Amino acid sequence: MNNIIQLTDKDYISKGLHRKCYHHPDDANKCIKVNYNEGADEETNREIAYYKHLIKRNISWNALARYYGSVTTNFGEGQVFELIRDYNGKTASSLEKYLADEQLTEQYYVALVKSLKELKSALLKDRIITMTIKSKNILFQHLTPEQNRLIIIDNIGNSTFIPIANYISFFATAKIERTWQRFLTSLIRENQHNSLITRLINEVSQ
Repeated sequence: MNNIIQLTDKDYISKGLHRKCYHHPDDANKCIKVNYNEGADEETNREIAYYKHLIKRNISWNALARYYGSVTTNFGEGQVFELIRDYNGKTASSLEKYLADEQLTEQYYVALVKSLKELKSALLKDRIITMTIKSKNILFQHLTPEQNRLIIIDNIGNSTFIPIANYISFFATAKIERTWQRFLTSLIRENQHNSLITRLINEVSQ
């Protein structure tokens, strides 16, 4: 019988629409997501099926947090993912934070432009389909004081009844491009207070 992982309030990180995220008590580089409301099972099952599809395709994981499988916790079944940490050991912060604060945007401006371009390239290269792309679901990870990357941690997969884009490159590319353009438009809309945002997005689009 599998051991049940005991999660407590001290392990809690955050919660989304359907799941709560906890530090893995036995592995500092992993986290566990558990469902907490109705409707969560369908969302989680869809996402996990897509992660397994990506694992079979042996993607690079340059744009996504890795998925490690399911475990049993005191809160029910949990899904284990890579916990994205900066080089100093701190949990990486969201892209949303860096774009909401104009001083942070200015400080990391060049790195943000470069990382956004690299994120799009990685999504296209590995043909990764996302439901939507939101800045709160992307972490800006500092690998070294000079090297950074953006990692998507949620909203992965394809809700289309017949997910043809999962298997045919042409349709995957078209879907990724549409989702990416909606994402860039949303960044401008959500950060209108930031005088740097339009210029930043224009540079990313070049």
